[in-house]
Amino acid sequence: MIRKLNFEYKIIIIYLLLGGLWILFSDRLMHSFISNTELLTQLQTYKGWFYVIVTAIFFHFYLKKYLIKIRNAELKAKESDKLKTAFLQNISHEIRTPMNGIIGFAQLLDRDNLTEDQKQSYINIIISSSNQLLSIVNDVLDISLIESGNIIAKSEVVNLNELIDEVYLSLLPTINSNVSFEIKKDLSNNKSIVITDKSKLRQILNNLINNANKFTKSGRITVGYKLKNNEIEFYIEDTGIGIDPSLQDKIFDRFTQAEVEITRQYGGTGLGLAICKGNIKLLNGRVWVCSEINKGSIFYFTIPYKPIKENLTREVLNSSVKTLNSNKVILIAEDEEFNYLFIKELLKKSQIETIYARNGRQAVELCLQNDNINLILMDIKMPIMNGFEAAQEIRKLRPNIKIIAQTAFAMVEDRERALNAGFIDYISKPFNEGQLLTLIDKHLS
Repeated sequence: MIRKLNFEYKIIIIYLLLGGLWILFSDRLMHSFISNTELLTQLQTYKGWFYVIVTAIFFHFYLKKYLIKIRNAELKAKESDKLKTAFLQNISHEIRTPMNGIIGFAQLLDRDNLTEDQKQSYINIIISSSNQLLSIVNDVLDISLIESGNIIAKSEVVNLNELIDEVYLSLLPTINSNVSFEIKKDLSNNKSIVITDKSKLRQILNNLINNANKFTKSGRITVGYKLKNNEIEFYIEDTGIGIDPSLQDKIFDRFTQAEVEITRQYGGTGLGLAICKGNIKLLNGRVWVCSEINKGSIFYFTIPYKPIKENLTREVLNSSVKTLNSNKVILIAEDEEFNYLFIKELLKKSQIETIYARNGRQAVELCLQNDNINLILMDIKMPIMNGFEAAQEIRKLRPNIKIIAQTAFAMVEDRERALNAGFIDYISKPFNEGQLLTLIDKHLS
């Protein structure tokens, strides 16, 4: 029982026990040496007062210490509640804005007598709003995974120079028109080939560049890296509005940006920098910022420099997607018909034959009837029989068939559960054409 108590409580209990023993044995000691009753009474009185004063002083300092702790905890809880409330209000606004674009322009598309230009304009707005909404959902999922610790970093071969080029080309169209966008690379191609997690590094760079672009209406954004003390030090420099010194230590904490007034003007969930910090920590790196109001900011982060042998072939590093074989048959198990139609449309150019199963039981039956099925895209959550049960039944009938989980369950544990259940791979919804074709090519080529 005592082992479960805090250290401070143990000290108090020991103090009281020692105090009781001292009173007991000191009384006996004084009775053995002092026979004068009046003197003995006076000494016992002084001893009692001494114990009371010492106890009062002892408890005063302990109570003061705990009152300060309680007060600080209350202030921290109130601040946290305030930030969470502001964050939820901001998230509600950020979600409703793209939803309004999606629903509103989808309804407008239903009107008669629209020109082709109007239709294309409405479609572009719907796609842009959908991507914005997906980005918000991904941010919330990412911060949830980081906070729960259910996310790990992969070790893969990455060419930093090529990654910087890819990020530059993908974000260049989004950069504000009055801003020049530059990249700088410190290492040669051979020396820039390292071991790290490419997707997380890309996400960090994307978030920091998008953040710089958001707060820079004119001037310059420069992205680059340098090799320092066996670390790769990345930097994202902008000439934007800058960050107040009082906020520079807080901006990487989740919910913090929600209390900043400028968030209302510039938008965003306020989670981007917290996600960056979490991912950088997973890569065993550090992150910090140097900034001046109205002059701009420089965000720095590091990752360990883990170079690989220079003679590793380029083909191994950058395997290109091959043309899909049109003689293949894919079974798509999906309870939502619009999801099946979407996948079927994506595969139309490759001329791959598709077979549709509305639930897990039907997928098992179709596998029995069609020996020419080469690959199965299996949804997890389906009526009658779910994807896990269906995959288990199919494995008994055709142990060598390849089954890929395609599902809206997007947590790390969902991926691990799918792979442990016998699926050869996993793709989370929503996915795009490139992601789907790359995955299918990987397992059919």
